[in-house]
Amino acid sequence: MPDALRALLHTALQRGSSVVLATVSKDGTPSTAFCSWVISLGNDRIAVALDSRSTGHRNIAAGNTAVALEVLADGLILSVRGSAAIAKEQLRSVPFPCALVSVTVAEVRDHRVAGVNFQAPRYFWADGKEHRGEVERAIFEELRASGDEPPEPPAASR
Repeated sequence: MPDALRALLHTALQRGSSVVLATVSKDGTPSTAFCSWVISLGNDRIAVALDSRSTGHRNIAAGNTAVALEVLADGLILSVRGSAAIAKEQLRSVPFPCALVSVTVAEVRDHRVAGVNFQAPRYFWADGKEHRGEVERAIFEELRASGDEPPEPPAASR
């Protein structure tokens, strides 16, 4: 079943599914972030665009790399546990401070409930903001391409 769940995860994260990313600080304080710019780079790696000003970014950058993601897709709820690293401090396609976070998947669990048909969260652009769709497409392209790039060295070694 784990391989089947990893395949479901990979498929779900090809079409723009949202996740809730959970991190923890050095003192054990939990933090969550809703992330919609997420893509699977295979059965064991996920790329996430994460606001560099967020608590989650601070936690990961400080070396607290254990993370969990709750993947919310149509007909599917998966829990992912793994390890995160800041792969790139600034995504060039994002018009605000936003890092590429690479998550190495350690475990995938099925959180579906029999008899319940879950519908994923959706969002739409407000009138006059449709141009954001082009920006979002560029972000997803950059996330996909990140699977072909080596990660940046940690800030301390640059």
